[in-house]
Amino acid sequence: MRITIVIMILFIFVGCQSFNQGMTPGVKVIKSDFDGHTEIIQPPVSAASSLKESWHTMGFRWTDEAPDTVFLKVGVPGIENVEGCAFNIDGQIIEAKVASATTEYGTISNGKQSYRQFVVPLSVFKKISSAKIVKMKVSSINNYSVSSFGEERSGAIVNGKIDAFITALGKQ
Repeated sequence: MRITIVIMILFIFVGCQSFNQGMTPGVKVIKSDFDGHTEIIQPPVSAASSLKESWHTMGFRWTDEAPDTVFLKVGVPGIENVEGCAFNIDGQIIEAKVASATTEYGTISNGKQSYRQFVVPLSVFKKISSAKIVKMKVSSINNYSVSSFGEERSGAIVNGKIDAFITALGKQ
């Protein structure tokens, strides 16, 4: 009985992050049947390292048609008009450029979510992937919210997904 309790406690404290990584969508490499172009896609996952932060999601996409850029799909809960996205990468602030005309809206398991597409140079994305702390600021018309992830913020699911994305990118 005691062994079972200890195992359960270990699973809760140690295994939750691995479980979350395994239960969320992973990186896909897609080769187009139409024109032969390659895309690497990571669907949006949580980009918040704790429950105290705003619950942002982030996904990313790379294509060999634009090999020096990474497209980001940044999301916030509820119905919001997502206007901007900026990153504080270990103290360096970088604004992502808007890459879509409007905010997209959708329904996820726990309610409504709003997304917008942004773009950053591949070099900036690589800085994000290796940073100790990345703070992501998502702006709407009248306010903004912040979440964090990175090497020193282990609670964010996006951490492992960025690593897998960079690995897949290295194979291209």
